[in-house]
Amino acid sequence: MSISPLVLKLGLVRFATSLLVVLLANVLNRVLIVELQVSASLVTFSFAFQHVMTPIGLVAGYFSDTRSIWGWRRLPYIWGGMALSLIVMPFFPIWARSLALEPQSWIVLNQGVLLFSLFGIGTTVSATAINALLVDQIPEAERGSALTLVWIMTLAGFIVGSSLLHHLLPLYNPAWLDEVFGIVTILALLISLWGTWGIERRTAATPTPLPSLSRLWPTLRLLGSNSQALIFFVFLWASVMFLAIQTFILTSYGGEVLRLPVAETTRFGIYISYGIIIGMIGGHLLLGQWRHFGAKTILALGLILSSLAFGLLSLTSFRPALSLGLGSLWLLGLARGLYNVGISYLTMSLAPSACSGVFMGLWNLVSGLGLVAGEMAGGLLRDQTLLMVAFESGKVLGTLQVFDCQTVCLVLVIGFSGKF
Repeated sequence: MSISPLVLKLGLVRFATSLLVVLLANVLNRVLIVELQVSASLVTFSFAFQHVMTPIGLVAGYFSDTRSIWGWRRLPYIWGGMALSLIVMPFFPIWARSLALEPQSWIVLNQGVLLFSLFGIGTTVSATAINALLVDQIPEAERGSALTLVWIMTLAGFIVGSSLLHHLLPLYNPAWLDEVFGIVTILALLISLWGTWGIERRTAATPTPLPSLSRLWPTLRLLGSNSQALIFFVFLWASVMFLAIQTFILTSYGGEVLRLPVAETTRFGIYISYGIIIGMIGGHLLLGQWRHFGAKTILALGLILSSLAFGLLSLTSFRPALSLGLGSLWLLGLARGLYNVGISYLTMSLAPSACSGVFMGLWNLVSGLGLVAGEMAGGLLRDQTLLMVAFESGKVLGTLQVFDCQTVCLVLVIGFSGKF
């Protein structure tokens, strides 16, 4: 597939989003749990609200399908979503310090919920519009490849962001946290402006009647009547959930079990992202060169390797070994890359052109609900063990329990992949 300028530009916007996400997931999360000693349950509960807001993406996708704004269909939603995500970033370090001082305060906790909710609205609205624009402008046969490339550029943002933060914040320094958030936010803003320039042509700006939300439900019922699509979304939710349980546990695992400083656990995102990129390129080549490697086969292979990776991480929790732990992260990334390719091709093959915004909004919604369930489960599993076992041993056993749960559940999900 020839790489179109549109795909590259949309990839840049997702690249910018990744810089923001890695700042929250790999730095703020680690600092809260390890350095500031905030309960993992409180942290994962707050962080999960960025995914609770995914229903907004479904509504935004519907309006972008049915209404233009100043002559554009998708671009205002990309701009608006990115702007909201960027605006809230400087407030996160302030909230983190307040939560460390008053972990029992409902007011402070609700402030975090609000910040992550606004951030989640911004990311889900922009992501839905980007995916819908791909369906609008990319030929059907090339959509899976286009989404794969956008995903690779998204992961490149994690690699660059992790490397940048490794140098900006080698050790935790409260005074530097605000500056780092400011630098990364400005960088993401500049990249987003560059990426959105000229990605959609403006049509005659004739007023379009505002559609009624009541028309959204018939569209959803039509999608729900498709049994293949329905089973696919159930599988999507389950697989995303069980792949996400460790999301906010990995960096604390690096600090508490492997005894690594902030700078080194920040690099966990680099190891995983490199593995994902290798897996996605390999999966894409397999699908392109050997057609008998279907998307479902790639998907199942990704889940099998993910289960193996979590099994190895469980082993390193019981018997810490840095080399085996880092190797497990690479394997986890490779597996996730294969999963991403398989799910990308299947998603694009099922997406109807007539209501691509709604379909992509529903895809983000189901993925978001899976992430919420998984991320909250990870924090709860870890903290529940801390309550039952002596503190230091509880940290290890809590992490061990998270990885064991993922290993078993992913094996069960693999059997479900052949039903759609």
